[in-house]
Amino acid sequence: MDYERKITITALGLIVIYCILSVLVKLFGEQGFPGNIVIFRMINNNQIYLLNGLMIFLSKYGREYIWIPVTAVLFALGGKYRKSSLILVGAFLLAIVTGEISKFVMAQPRPFLVLQGVHVIVPKPLDYSYPSGHALIVGTGAIVVMLTLPYYISFPLTAEAILVSYSRVYVGVHWPVDVFAGWILGAGLALASLRLYPFILRIYKGVLRIFGLSDNSVLT
Repeated sequence: MDYERKITITALGLIVIYCILSVLVKLFGEQGFPGNIVIFRMINNNQIYLLNGLMIFLSKYGREYIWIPVTAVLFALGGKYRKSSLILVGAFLLAIVTGEISKFVMAQPRPFLVLQGVHVIVPKPLDYSYPSGHALIVGTGAIVVMLTLPYYISFPLTAEAILVSYSRVYVGVHWPVDVFAGWILGAGLALASLRLYPFILRIYKGVLRIFGLSDNSVLT
């Protein structure tokens, strides 16, 4: 089986897993999903004061304030880095649209609306809980950079993505299954974006032509 076919099958498999997980969450609810409350309590009830500032920062800013500049820098570097940035843009757009649709369809309440004694240390979000938009975006980004960039770039970005995802449970605004689902869907969309790169590249070059520009630095 060739590499591209493996990528396609894996992407479809992850998206199917996400759909099955979503059906189970819809049927049983977040609070009825096995282990969801237990793991949430283990994380949220054991906040460490010295780590609160870091977790709040990651929870509030670890998505946009890290991944937008990273994507911009990669684009500016050109070559394989610009290719990675274009895949990231495509993957992020897919993740944003899919995540918002999922939240609307699933309509799952956040843990502080269901459980007593939740330690919420950031402003309470007003939208639905499933999946975690933060985990979806940073998870998507982490998978893309792991597959397209050297380890010395992808490793710290992946570590940051994991910490951002963990922080969303830590600060009390997401269930663990929200984060897990975000990574599953993000991985599927990241792989799908790899396969869609020729299409993304055509769009990019088409936009350049509209403005009378060209770019020969992007790898095909």
